[in-house]
Amino acid sequence: MRLKSFLGAAALMSLSFGLSAQTVIKPDAKVTKTSFAVITDSPTWDKCSAEMKSFAQQLGSEDLPTFIVHAKWKSPEQVKKVIKDLYKKHSLEGVMFVGDVPVAMVRKGQHLTSAFKMDEAKHPWIDSSVPSDRFYDDFDLKFDYLRPDSVHPNYFYYNLSATSPKHIKCDIYSARVKPIANGEPADVQIKRFFNKAIAEHKADNKLDQFYSHTGDGSYSNSLNAWVTEAATLREQMPGTFDSPASPGRTRFTRYSFSSYPKDDIIAQLVRDDLDLAIFHEHGVAERQYISSIPATEDRDGHMEALRAYLRGVASRYAGDEKKMKEFEDKYAAYGIEPSWWNNYSDPEVIKSDSINDANTGILLEDITAFKPNSRMVIFDACYNGDYREDDCIASRYIFADGKTVATFANSVNVLQDKQANEMLGLLWMGARVGQWAQETNILESHIIGDPTFRFRSSAADVDAAELCRAPYDEATERAMLKSGYADVRNLAMHRLWRNDAEGLSQLFAETFLTSPVAMERYTALSLLEKINDQNYQDVLPDALADANEFIRRTTVSRMGRVGRDEYVPHLVAAYFDDTQAERVVFQIENNIPAFTSEAFNKAIASYSGERAEQLKKAQKRQKSINDGILDKNSSEAKWRKLYIQSLRNENIHATLSDYIAILDNPDESEELKMVMLDALAWYGQSYRRAEILAACDRVRKTSKSKALKEQALRTYNRVK
Repeated sequence: MRLKSFLGAAALMSLSFGLSAQTVIKPDAKVTKTSFAVITDSPTWDKCSAEMKSFAQQLGSEDLPTFIVHAKWKSPEQVKKVIKDLYKKHSLEGVMFVGDVPVAMVRKGQHLTSAFKMDEAKHPWIDSSVPSDRFYDDFDLKFDYLRPDSVHPNYFYYNLSATSPKHIKCDIYSARVKPIANGEPADVQIKRFFNKAIAEHKADNKLDQFYSHTGDGSYSNSLNAWVTEAATLREQMPGTFDSPASPGRTRFTRYSFSSYPKDDIIAQLVRDDLDLAIFHEHGVAERQYISSIPATEDRDGHMEALRAYLRGVASRYAGDEKKMKEFEDKYAAYGIEPSWWNNYSDPEVIKSDSINDANTGILLEDITAFKPNSRMVIFDACYNGDYREDDCIASRYIFADGKTVATFANSVNVLQDKQANEMLGLLWMGARVGQWAQETNILESHIIGDPTFRFRSSAADVDAAELCRAPYDEATERAMLKSGYADVRNLAMHRLWRNDAEGLSQLFAETFLTSPVAMERYTALSLLEKINDQNYQDVLPDALADANEFIRRTTVSRMGRVGRDEYVPHLVAAYFDDTQAERVVFQIENNIPAFTSEAFNKAIASYSGERAEQLKKAQKRQKSINDGILDKNSSEAKWRKLYIQSLRNENIHATLSDYIAILDNPDESEELKMVMLDALAWYGQSYRRAEILAACDRVRKTSKSKALKEQALRTYNRVK
């Protein structure tokens, strides 16, 4: 193909690259360090080429030469081949998928998510698969192709291979810019996005204006869980928010600060100077749940709140005589008559209730109307970034007028007990959004918008973008461990782990035990968890006593995953000592059934009263689960399956031998053994995992079923 230059020194050239159906627009400048690529479909290129060229020129001026690749893509493999070729030949550091680029829908990979555990056999594939660009940006993960979606021709289903690595280590970063159903042509949306992205690159703005909102139900509404964010942020961005003389401003709000905080939240998001906003909330693709029914303080308020609730229930049951009768009978037992809700169908009442409901959330149309200015927004919520849908919250932010150019959101549901603020100091020190996300990604997390956006470094002696793209050198990384900035040290630990350096277990354990910085202790502990050795198991009692509430509460679940009985006295003591930390208490109640009754009874013996009885009640859940699993005479096999599936969330180690016996029993059905093997795959941290590995070996050697052999291999590799 003939080379054609554009626009002087920043000229771009077209040439054939790989398959003849693909066109690559090369940067005129030589790649000296790393490069970037915009990957788009040919129709989008035809309409938006000028804006894409301008964006590529801007990145070129930042020493990030940028390729543009367009084609009529037929499969994810076709896209991935181009990415890997650019990575090999031109040190590619990241990609942006613009327009109609194939979506990989991942199955059998739920262990790489934070919380998603939808039954893949029971639910439609479109719902029970995880749309994930880890297909493109983690080259080590292995996938087995299944089929395209029957309705959405650009969605393709894959199983995560049984032999695939079980940790995500992204080789590059990625992002999506997929037009939405907001009434505008796709090319209008994309052009506006690129124009404002270019403007924000030129703004050369520091990250010193921060806002965080916590919605109803997040962290179980625990104040102890909420207050730590301000302290850890100051560890990550030292000096920025510490005095009236400093330029920085932070604001932290909760759902309970007012009856309907929506207007206050929007007032923050439209601030012209706002750099970064984080939402800790519940969510769906079309809504952010920022608050709930307001708390009431007197009799009239309580009664009106109940009336509103009952009207909502009645409206759902309208037209269903059976359910409406059951509803009426239920509340008649409390002396509440239908007169409390009979006006549910009154148009004026419907309007009033609808307005009140809308005021508890940020909706798609709200975003277009208020035009958010926060340059970056993180959604610590379920489904806000579900780009399977025609429209979603995260995409609305980047396609609205305003200054938002990058969001970080999840395509499926996500765990509340995770560290959404991890390594934010990298952004403060000038890392590109993609470089930050590359170190923190889970299967469902995605950048929606511009992954190359960066703030000007607030640390005079550190440019995190350069640190992140520098070739790995172990001596350099170990020198970074002595940096005065916590997230430079955290970055070094991540890079050492990514490259399998020697002596990391001891390094991470010592760092956790000695660091005065909570976010550094968190990183050390989370990486030590990935190593999953004796040091990891031994450090957990110290972690349970950590000053940081998040570390304490996540340590409880880690102890439950390991299952050693010597943890039980520590857990029981924490249950009675740390009573104001609701989330810690909640996690102890959830995880105490993991251990033997003997260890629990010994530890609880010196305690009495209502709290002791509550914990005893929680521990009895072990017997309930085991009765459900081991009752071979159950009239309905589905209940045994459900109880076994519960082990994925609630590892019980005390009776593991009984679960393994199901695999060895010739009288048990293949279906039940498949479910049990899948459940045992979640026991990767168990101190008894050697027994599971041996059982998987037996199944692989003795079973005549191809499906059982494959599931045994999958479980073996995950546990090992």
